[in-house]
Amino acid sequence: MVNHPSFCSDFTASVPDVEYFSTMSDSIDSQPSSTSVPDSLVQNISWNVLSELMTRTAAVTGRDYYPVLAEQLASNLDVHYAMIGEICQWEDGQPTRMRALCFWDGQGVAENFEYALVGTPCGQLLEQAGESSGNLCFCWFPEELQRQFPEDIDLVKLQAESYLGVALLDPDTRQPIGHICILDDRPLSIEKRHRAEILLSLFATRTVAELKREQAERREQDKILELERALRELQQTHSKLVQVEKISSLGQLVAGVAHEINNPLGCLTGNLAHLGDYTADLLEHLSLYQQQYPDPSPDISEHAENIDLDYLKEDIPKMGNSMKVSVDRIQEIVSSLRQFSRLDAEESLCDVHDGLESTLVVLRHRLKANPDRPEIQVIKEYDELPEILARPGQLSQVFMNLLSNAIDAVEEDNQDRSYGEIETKPNVIGIRTHYFQDDEGDRIAICITDNGTGIPVEVQPRLFETFFTTKDGERGTGLGLSLSRQIITENHRGSLSFDSTPGQGTEFIIELPVSPGDKG
Repeated sequence: MVNHPSFCSDFTASVPDVEYFSTMSDSIDSQPSSTSVPDSLVQNISWNVLSELMTRTAAVTGRDYYPVLAEQLASNLDVHYAMIGEICQWEDGQPTRMRALCFWDGQGVAENFEYALVGTPCGQLLEQAGESSGNLCFCWFPEELQRQFPEDIDLVKLQAESYLGVALLDPDTRQPIGHICILDDRPLSIEKRHRAEILLSLFATRTVAELKREQAERREQDKILELERALRELQQTHSKLVQVEKISSLGQLVAGVAHEINNPLGCLTGNLAHLGDYTADLLEHLSLYQQQYPDPSPDISEHAENIDLDYLKEDIPKMGNSMKVSVDRIQEIVSSLRQFSRLDAEESLCDVHDGLESTLVVLRHRLKANPDRPEIQVIKEYDELPEILARPGQLSQVFMNLLSNAIDAVEEDNQDRSYGEIETKPNVIGIRTHYFQDDEGDRIAICITDNGTGIPVEVQPRLFETFFTTKDGERGTGLGLSLSRQIITENHRGSLSFDSTPGQGTEFIIELPVSPGDKG
């Protein structure tokens, strides 16, 4: 015959020691119980046992409390399994999943786990507890436990024959929040059930308090994490606003300077062409004079000798050509400045190589040789790239940050080296571009490498943190790399990563989708 579960929402006991068990009775409903505990059975729960249980559990709190309680229950009740669980998922007002806070498997504390409540003894216990008006709700399966439930639940693995559980009720809402249960591989007699109900009743309130405290701590921890996340977002927003303002101000300044330079530059460019033609005509006219009048007067001969006329005739065309080269170079710089200063409110098709070259022009003064070191070599390996939809000015800002960091890295590496040592092992910055296709679509990669000091291993995980910097003094703000990653990931759907070996150098890798539909 199948034994159906016995539910008891109210429980009282007739006991010889009125003071102790009246305290227990006050904690539960005082309506008549469907069962009563024989005095002889309660006497079997000696003061020594109760004292030991209370002492052992009173000495621990928090997560340490659950394994002590589970072990003591299993030991004193002579059962194989004991578990304390917490409801971790609800659906439509009903608990659907349970998280084990401690599971005693007869030999020790097993690894915690989660399980679905549907079709389990615990599920029936909590369902009944939600409908009960009492302070305690028990569920008892005395034997043949597995026959009551599906074969695919963990009872098969446990080989449990019997079950007794008490629901843990929130004192404010009267809704279940968890349970304490015992299981055994033998039938659970009525006598052992009564003994277990007394112990479970005694520890239900304490366990609820521990569980509520832990839940409150988790909520506080969640609040702390939420505040930390909000702080990070504020820092990122602040850094973005600061950097955007800097870029905007710099862009307006550079655009204004470029415009002011461009006006006289246009005048020089236009007039140089005419000046070259005029000079050529004058020199040709002078040659005709010399041919027609081979014997000039003494004053003319003396003046020609004083001004070294032959040298002037040879040097003036060279001077004109040199001036034209310089003006062309100024035009290149102005063009680079104007491209670099673009604010890029909207995306547009752009050539990544143009952005890299413009940035190198702006940084040319830092790459040149100086009294402390030879020129920093820039080795370019450009693949054939398609134009991509992007914000060119923002990409130029990223290139500026990465190339500036590369220059700082090689210059830091030079601090302990002489000029001759640097010539033997020169400073090198590499720029490689590559077009490739993969599962994520058509993409391009830009790799910027240096043979500088490398990044210390201990700070590498923090490299993209806002306001974190490895540079001393006013050289670093901690905004460049964090903003660069935001520009690449958020504004261009790409990725920015790095690979660094201390003492050997660093490589930063930018990957960008070619079309807006591709995701990096």
